[in-house]
Amino acid sequence: MENIKFEITPYQDELHLLIDGKKVGYMSISVAGRLLNVYYTKIDEDIEGHGYAKLLLDRLVSFAEEKDLMIDPECDFVRQQLENHPKRYKGIWHE
Repeated sequence: MENIKFEITPYQDELHLLIDGKKVGYMSISVAGRLLNVYYTKIDEDIEGHGYAKLLLDRLVSFAEEKDLMIDPECDFVRQQLENHPKRYKGIWHE
């Protein structure tokens, strides 16, 4: 069974997805005041299509909620998820 972990870099510029200790994906982000910008999402090609980007988004949303931040999605994947599930992301989406 794989061991999945997430970590936000010290400068809060990336959210990493680690599987069995290896970085296999990340979101490029920045935090300015109460605004959490998401620039893009990258998942290793060999694991694309298995829901890992959604796991990253779920962790990003938890981080935003914990820190009382609003998400500003420049990333197409994140924007699409926010648009497709407006009830789930209401209150944290900076439109």
